[in-house]
Amino acid sequence: MNTISNLTPQPAYWDVLKNLNDNEKMDLIIYLTQSLKQSNQERKISAKEFYGIWGDDGISDEEFIKELKAERAFRQDIIEV
Repeated sequence: MNTISNLTPQPAYWDVLKNLNDNEKMDLIIYLTQSLKQSNQERKISAKEFYGIWGDDGISDEEFIKELKAERAFRQDIIEV
């Protein structure tokens, strides 16, 4: 019979963490707390971050589309029904 503790990763983590000394455990608590605070903060993304990503490589739109289609790879065969 599966219990919740068998379905969660905490027991595996505890096997590793239980051997840490008290200072190392406190450092880990601080690190985890800081990571939670950072992940809860709203991150604003500016369009400036994407400036120049595509760049101008001198090819026309049609050439780009043709090249893009040629490079496509499908993971599954298409089966007609």
